[in-house]
Amino acid sequence: MERIKERLLQLAERDDLFGDDDFPPPEAPGASVSYRIAQNDDDELALYVQCVGDGTSAPPHEHRTWAVIVGMRGQELNRLYGPCAGGDEPGVQREVMVERGTGVAMLHDDVHSIHIGSAATNFHCYGLALERLTGRLFWHAGSGQWQVYDDDSQIVEARPDRT
Repeated sequence: MERIKERLLQLAERDDLFGDDDFPPPEAPGASVSYRIAQNDDDELALYVQCVGDGTSAPPHEHRTWAVIVGMRGQELNRLYGPCAGGDEPGVQREVMVERGTGVAMLHDDVHSIHIGSAATNFHCYGLALERLTGRLFWHAGSGQWQVYDDDSQIVEARPDRT
């Protein structure tokens, strides 16, 4: 995962390939869109350019696959949590500000939350395509329980051979 992160950090420097003209951010505050730019035929190793509007956050959640997030424009605060065995409430272990020149890599059972104050664009790379990540869990603070994540991600097909 660290090698993937390093390669994505290099790719994130290419503004000529990943500008707002080709990957426009959502207009609505709090909205997000994930542009799929690469994916294996077996739905593994999927790469997205994720554009997020102002004031977006996601509660503590896991992905059920490995994930690498690398900053391109703006800032995305990632809070990484300790093990949540037995349905315990997650506790923050560390924070990583994902912005240009930084990234974070997570294993399949790592838990994180995201917090974005103003618009951000990042690479998100997963070991499995987003629409295949079923049964993911998130921490619902209101109920004090882990619940199934109802992912409402807007995915736009942006692979040159598929558009």
